[in-house]
Amino acid sequence: MNYLIILNSLYPDHFDEVNKTIEDYDHSIRVNQSTWLINTKYDAVIIRQHLANVMSIHDSLLVFKVNNEFSIANHLDINDWLEDMQYNTLVAIS
Repeated sequence: MNYLIILNSLYPDHFDEVNKTIEDYDHSIRVNQSTWLINTKYDAVIIRQHLANVMSIHDSLLVFKVNNEFSIANHLDINDWLEDMQYNTLVAIS
């Protein structure tokens, strides 16, 4: 399953800590400083709990499940990543 993760923080080093944790997931790509896409077997609640361990009480986090319908402009590496994850899911189901 693909998830979009958005972190809001006033502290730049918090993004690095969250990024280190996100890199532990099966597949991940950083969209920008505060946004990531991940592919994992875990659900949104587990992801939130995992990331909450490295966040400050002043940070906020949004975790959205991304379905197979998406559209991207001018960000080919993100588009390629999502297509790869979609293909890997189809292969795993077959």
